[in-house]
Amino acid sequence: MSEKMVRCVRCHEVFDANSGPCTKCGAPYQAPVVAQQEDASSFAERYAGTPFVTPPVEPLAPAPRRSGNNIWIGGGVALIALALIAALIVGLGSGSGSRPDTQLVVPITPAPTPAPTPPPSLTALMGRLNDSSLSAHIVVSSRVQVNRRIAGAGVTDLTTFDGIISGPNESGLFTHSGVTREFRLVDNVVYSRQPPTAKWQVVPTLPSYLIVAPLFNITAMNMIELVSAEVVNGDTLYHFRTTRWWAPDTSRLAMADVPSLTAGLAPDVSVLDLWATADGIPVTASFSGTNSATDGTKLVDIEVKYTFDQVDVAVSIGSPGPSPTASPAASALPSPTTK
Repeated sequence: MSEKMVRCVRCHEVFDANSGPCTKCGAPYQAPVVAQQEDASSFAERYAGTPFVTPPVEPLAPAPRRSGNNIWIGGGVALIALALIAALIVGLGSGSGSRPDTQLVVPITPAPTPAPTPPPSLTALMGRLNDSSLSAHIVVSSRVQVNRRIAGAGVTDLTTFDGIISGPNESGLFTHSGVTREFRLVDNVVYSRQPPTAKWQVVPTLPSYLIVAPLFNITAMNMIELVSAEVVNGDTLYHFRTTRWWAPDTSRLAMADVPSLTAGLAPDVSVLDLWATADGIPVTASFSGTNSATDGTKLVDIEVKYTFDQVDVAVSIGSPGPSPTASPAASALPSPTTK
């Protein structure tokens, strides 16, 4: 028998296993346990068909292929998003050092503001002022004063008018520089005389500044505004004032040839105040027109007062007599001249 040398598991002495136990400690020989051979098959093969195996996952169906339009739309959305991000980054990065408080401003179109409703008293007054058939008794007192810097020795021109209007027709007494003439405007024909005895004569024309109607040339709502309601002599009157939208005809307001009196220097500040009843009947009015030098001196100073009565009382203005005498142009109503 051949020797089978082994090592003792207790004292590690080497001895012949065929001769018996360990010669040093007497421990019997124990043959080593042969390890069980590992199954070379895979995990899936060993446990196939058992409850421990996870069912196979079915592959997903392939996504449908996108059309060319969808690709363009998706690309456009992506480009817009990138542009917005880039704009935001540039906006945040602008400025000096510190990060500004940047807000995204979205433009909003405001709703149009409705035009304010004018007060009834203003609507009624505008109706009277622009009534082509208005009739009234009107008294006017006018003063045009021009400083000597403009007119040499200076000028003070006084004019009065006391008359009636009835639609396009007009009749009254016109006094200028102490001279009074009576005139009538009937169906575009002008009659004139020097009262009380002179005969009526047909004259070629009537100076435009003597044509009263339409009153004040206030033709739009934005040319005049309501100031307040005031008690005058126990009656409630509504005070109106012209606005910057009003363009005054200074000669007609003053009933004088203002450019010839002021050497062409027109007032640069003009205001008309008018008092009327609630139903738009004018009662009084005042006009002021001035042009001042840099030192405050009034180079042109115009003040005019108006009073109204018998408004809307029907009046018939006819030709003065059966056969008025025609007169040459020289006998027409005189124009104011500087003195």
